Amino acid sequence: GILVVLSYHSMEDKMAKRVIRDGKVDLFERSSRRRGGSVLEKDIYGNVIDESTFDVPFEPLAKQRKATEEEIAVNSRSRSATLRVAIRM
Repeated sequence: GILVVLSYHSMEDKMAKRVIRDGKVDLFERSSRRRGGSVLEKDIYGNVIDESTFDVPFEPLAKQRKATEEEIAVNSRSRSATLRVAIRM
């Protein structure tokens, strides 16, 4: 399958980039790790990840795409949009 993510905020883009690169989303902030809580790595479906058998599930098809100057002139809200595309391996 093909994963297409359109994000409008840097935190959304960071999460999309992490899913494409690592196949997982860090559900806990770094501050919770300092408090001594146990943190299990989970994939985007909530399954616990076993690092020894983990393969990268997505391959980026292209670099991120930003809105063009013409599109920003027509729609000013598009200036923060980022498009990422990846294919499942």
